[in-house]
Amino acid sequence: MGIDIEINDILIAGVLACLVMDTFQRLLFLILNILPSNWGMVGRWTAYTVTRGKVINPKIDTLPAISGETSLGWLVHYLVGVGYALVYLVMQEAGWLDNSFYSGAIFGIASVAVPWFFFLPAMGKGIMARLTDNPRLVCFLALLNHFVFGLGMAFGFQIVAQVPAS
Repeated sequence: MGIDIEINDILIAGVLACLVMDTFQRLLFLILNILPSNWGMVGRWTAYTVTRGKVINPKIDTLPAISGETSLGWLVHYLVGVGYALVYLVMQEAGWLDNSFYSGAIFGIASVAVPWFFFLPAMGKGIMARLTDNPRLVCFLALLNHFVFGLGMAFGFQIVAQVPAS
């Protein structure tokens, strides 16, 4: 396929995808009063994982707060978004995806496996949020957010494909 993409393009697409998802979450909050993702808890999980070497932290909600955990969580969120952009690019190179919104939607839907089967269990919420008060809602919101994220990813790669390389 031979896509001519630079590291800056991956950064732009990943950050843009996160911005689209974050904006969508803020709209859900304004319209339906659905709380956005708690990136502070992701920061706390990251800090405890790095400092204690323990990936599974089932009581992360009750562990003491870490100074700067919200900023760390936002940083991790955007770094993960850039990581997803790299995966998206590799899948483009393999011919599995293109810059279409259809490909973005498929990618976003597939990417929900990460929170369902890794992050939620690692944070004590169980596989597919089975240990939460409303697993179906948590899973649906994760799916919806990742769907929107995938659309943002396709949009990001559409933008960088339009900008001439320097």
